[in-house]
Amino acid sequence: MTYQQENDALIRSFMDRTFYRAFKEGPDTKLENFRAIEFIINYECNLACKYCYVNRYGSDLYPSELWHDDKRIKRNTDMVLNWFLREGMDPKIEIFSGEPLVQEIAYWAVNRILDIVGHVNKGPIVIPTNYTFILSDELTKKVDDLITKGAGLGMPVSLSASVDGKYCERNRPFASNVASAEMNEKREWTWTYKDNLDPRDDAFYDKVFAFAASHGYGFHPMVYSEGIEDWQENFLWFQEMFKKHNIPWTGLYLLEIRNSEWSKTQTKAFQEFVKFLIKFSWDMVGKNRQRYMDFLFKRKGFNMLASPLTTIGRGVGCSFQSSLYLRMGDLKLAPCHRTSYDPLLLGELMIENEQITGDIATTNPELYLAGIATTQKTWPYCESCTIKSMCSGGCLGAQYETMGDMFTPIPTVCRLEHAKLIAMIEAYKEIGMYGSILGRVNEEKRATLQILDNQEVK
Repeated sequence: MTYQQENDALIRSFMDRTFYRAFKEGPDTKLENFRAIEFIINYECNLACKYCYVNRYGSDLYPSELWHDDKRIKRNTDMVLNWFLREGMDPKIEIFSGEPLVQEIAYWAVNRILDIVGHVNKGPIVIPTNYTFILSDELTKKVDDLITKGAGLGMPVSLSASVDGKYCERNRPFASNVASAEMNEKREWTWTYKDNLDPRDDAFYDKVFAFAASHGYGFHPMVYSEGIEDWQENFLWFQEMFKKHNIPWTGLYLLEIRNSEWSKTQTKAFQEFVKFLIKFSWDMVGKNRQRYMDFLFKRKGFNMLASPLTTIGRGVGCSFQSSLYLRMGDLKLAPCHRTSYDPLLLGELMIENEQITGDIATTNPELYLAGIATTQKTWPYCESCTIKSMCSGGCLGAQYETMGDMFTPIPTVCRLEHAKLIAMIEAYKEIGMYGSILGRVNEEKRATLQILDNQEVK
């Protein structure tokens, strides 16, 4: 057996015992951390978000000649779905793109999933979206039709609202200054501003929140360094919209963007925002200790407040270790959608007689297995860091882009995570919950908090 054959056999054995097994066992599997696969359709987007890696590095992550080849994407999608059907696989499927729901190819893909495996699969189809489809009545109906079709088959289609909010949307301008939807002769959607005004006005947001409320979908805004001083007002706006549309006040999943740009001034503003979140939620539960603990540990505390205090069954906090990431243009597997650079790819799904076999022609098995097995606490610098047991960890893609290595943290992000924990300690002391928090977390986290107590970020 050659070295290449040994590597291929190693990865096939790993897949058989993890992802492939979980896919076949479906919702009843005990391997929940291996249940998902992400179809990376392309990196086409109608926004040009300032912080977004797709906007910055899209063609390096996924060669544009592949993502524009709809014929190849369709052929590969059909082969993957027929492989699922043939092998009795029922994974959770996520549709990933820059913005899928303004592209015909994405609607085709979701319909194809439902047509081929929807009658047997029960794993959900999750679609992150910036909700600009709401600007078009035709697109809104197409999305509604997908949701209805999935519900009828018992394979739900779920949207995750990537909407940063009225006071922070300036970080997410439309690409090429386009906004209102029209379809051209190539069946591609284009947008044009009216009177040079961004169409995401109050009426737009009302439609977004009403749509999300009608289907029970949540919101996942990103907290970026630029404009961080506006996030308190932005958060209160979210709460006003939640109240208006009968959405629970806890329905936000907040995540700080772990790019390198965080200045000292912005880090201080982030600390103030964290303190604000704690005091706001304390008031919302009526300053009741048990209700506040439930908010943190049962309702997940906007994610941002809960993640340092809780423990997950993975070495890193994101879905890097719990999903397969498949580029549909070439059937290559990446560590994640932000690390699909050529030097980091695992390999390519193998095909025989126009059918996927499940074998992988590997190119980087050592890095892939290291990524799957890694624990953030053991990374360079992290292993001797005071806050390693509570840190949310850096983004592996951002670290590769900034530091040249997936596992080396970005110093400004380290400072940010230290600042967050110190802000939490100060705020919990002010509301009288610090002792309760110390008593609830595990021994390692408790020691970390006690060491950080009375420190400040320089």
